[in-house]
Amino acid sequence: MKKIMNTSLALSFALLLSACGMPSSEELTGDVKEAQEKVKNVQVKVTGKEEGSSDYQVNGVQEFDFKSKAGYINTKMNGEELKMYHDGDETLAVAGEESTKVQGEEKKYVTALINNARELQQNPIRYYQKYDKNLPDEFDVTEKDKEYVLTFNGDKDKKQKIVAGDAKAYYKITNQGSDTAVDLDQVKGKGFSLVVTIDKETKQIKKVVKNQSYSVNVDGKTENSNSKQTYTYTYNQLDNVTKPKVEAKAAAASTDSSTETPNKEKQAAYAREAGQYVDALIQATVYQNTDQFVAKHPNQQDKKQVKEKGEFQKSSFVEFFETNFKGALSSLSSNITDEQLNEVSSAFLKALSSTKYTIKDAAYSDEDDAYVVQVEIQGFNDASVLAEVMTPLAEKYQAGELSNEQLVNELIDGVAKRYREPVELLPAKTVPVHVVRNGEQDYEVLMQDEYLLTFAQQS
Repeated sequence: MKKIMNTSLALSFALLLSACGMPSSEELTGDVKEAQEKVKNVQVKVTGKEEGSSDYQVNGVQEFDFKSKAGYINTKMNGEELKMYHDGDETLAVAGEESTKVQGEEKKYVTALINNARELQQNPIRYYQKYDKNLPDEFDVTEKDKEYVLTFNGDKDKKQKIVAGDAKAYYKITNQGSDTAVDLDQVKGKGFSLVVTIDKETKQIKKVVKNQSYSVNVDGKTENSNSKQTYTYTYNQLDNVTKPKVEAKAAAASTDSSTETPNKEKQAAYAREAGQYVDALIQATVYQNTDQFVAKHPNQQDKKQVKEKGEFQKSSFVEFFETNFKGALSSLSSNITDEQLNEVSSAFLKALSSTKYTIKDAAYSDEDDAYVVQVEIQGFNDASVLAEVMTPLAEKYQAGELSNEQLVNELIDGVAKRYREPVELLPAKTVPVHVVRNGEQDYEVLMQDEYLLTFAQQS
């Protein structure tokens, strides 16, 4: 979800009101670059969730010494722990009770993973600049207490290019010596967001929140990946990078399962399930109803896992709305409290609750290599609703009748109040929603905006 509010209108409004004294994106990222280059070592707390061919929660710690180039990664995925270490002399790996001093292809793999992670954690902004040379100038800058917050504002093409580039780099590492056939030319970036929190005094990065999604062709089958990760940084507190104790053991060879091309009968069944999934996803996102997500989801065997996915979709929807709302208001966002942001998102959901939809049809499309679900939607004109509130406030501000704080208070109160009032539903409109299969009775919508921007229309 990228535009579930009228960001162009809100951004124009924010530019008109932009406050003085705020450093530009380019200035602040330049200061960050200098500060990060002075860091001797770092410990990074990692939390997140991965959804794709397999789903798992991620928790762990990463440690790097930027002078010696030593690195340590400790990752827990659904309770299973993996430790990796590399310096100039040794490369080590520990998985569960099995410990190994790795050699050959596996050594190249572990070394490359740690080196790539070290580059990312030394300066994530510089890391992603590899894929977008203008990235340092493409952040909205806001401030809150003792922090600056950088929110990446690149367009859809740039976001897709960054994700595709990063995914290709990852598969070049992880596919070394593997029998799995990964078609790097078919890696397609879908979504990307990057929010970087900066300490005002030191200009060091305190926290990074990154969301990205992409598709890739593996062994002739399209796989989709959604990742949400949060990094929290502690600098120059390590005496030494953690080095796990290991015993030399031979690494076990992995095997890959075969894939099959579904026949027409299966394609029709999968299309029906894709329609069920879109129905469930709309319930979790637009209507915030995880019970209906579970009830309508094609997978009725593992309801616990389905409910977890529904909760993730529900919370992500609200989080993206609030991030977009603050980002669109740019320099004013530092004056917005969490309570005010919650009030706006709650009111927005109230407006969405009056909308209607029907799943009309679903079929496989060879041209799109996806299942296309036709959804009939009666949404409302979100741009018009926002303009009702913003236009008179902009006029009052230009006339000097409102301070920044007064403006924010009236804006939040006005938008929330208007969202809670009845909204006029527009004539029904049918839109195609593209869905891909992620495994048995598991699906993914490639671009949620395909339906979201009809529920809350921007023109």
